Amino acid sequence: MVEICVTKSETRKLYEETFDDPKEFVDYYYEDKCSDNTIIVNKINGEVISMVHLNPYILSVCKKTVKSYYLVAGATKKEMRGKGEQAKVMDLAFKLMKKEHIPFCYLLPVNEKRLTWEGFQKICSFSREKIDDYEKIKNDFDIYCVRNDLYIRRMEKEKAIDEVWGGEVLPPKPSIMAKIIDLQSFSEMAGGEFTCDVDALLWLKEKKIYICEEV
Repeated sequence: MVEICVTKSETRKLYEETFDDPKEFVDYYYEDKCSDNTIIVNKINGEVISMVHLNPYILSVCKKTVKSYYLVAGATKKEMRGKGEQAKVMDLAFKLMKKEHIPFCYLLPVNEKRLTWEGFQKICSFSREKIDDYEKIKNDFDIYCVRNDLYIRRMEKEKAIDEVWGGEVLPPKPSIMAKIIDLQSFSEMAGGEFTCDVDALLWLKEKKIYICEEV
């Protein structure tokens, strides 16, 4: 059964089976970041066999603030992979975001080719350079995460954890991929009239984007 997870802690077993994160980070993630995210799960006989987490962020897009989601922790139990179970949770995630009129969502893929069939396209490289100067980010980039109090608190906590365990292990050439969710909302955000997702994604690719601490 594919559904919104009510008891988020029941997804932790699959998270720990799939991702090689230290306990300190996983504790922080489930205690803090899961407090305001949405987790979509697929269950068989009450067991979570696949999931995806929708972590909310406020983005500044060409001086307009919009809500978006960073999709993380997409996982399926090893013995259930290759059977379309992940696609089921992704489909519900897209439907829920559509109801919220989210213009677009984004993620950092392990394998880009596996996401293109879902409508994701690369919009920029992931920035390995961390810029502390928020004014510089606002001046130099068209699209970035708004650093409100919640964002800053979490960023500082994650930096402290990184200093202990060395930080997240990333693909050799990490990139950010995006998917258009609601084309009308995207058009309103961008100040133009887009008739297809391809043109909207091209518009994103042309912008200067800073995605770093968010992931």
